[in-house]
Amino acid sequence: MTSFHQLDDLTPTQAFPGISFRHVHGEQLTFSVFELEPDAELPRHSHHNEQAGLCTRGSLTFSTAEGDKQVGPGDIWMIPAHEPHGGRSGPDGATVVEVFAPAREDWPR
Repeated sequence: MTSFHQLDDLTPTQAFPGISFRHVHGEQLTFSVFELEPDAELPRHSHHNEQAGLCTRGSLTFSTAEGDKQVGPGDIWMIPAHEPHGGRSGPDGATVVEVFAPAREDWPR
């Protein structure tokens, strides 16, 4: 079923201190927009979902098994399912758009 949403109408969810997101679920994927306050820490974690993202504002440093990588506006990343990752937003915070497949079953519908 086709659906349309206004980002401001989606209820924010607190992921970690200083990190919140808004999301919608499709049948096979979850679309999300994360807002990170300055210097917010994303604890190292993994999940069974493949993850693709785009930074639209600010900066973020990812930590993966391959090392650290700083991303900024226009940078895209792909994180395989089950790969441990974490990170920290830069001094101006960050906004990122991310897609998870399959859909995140651990997030509210």
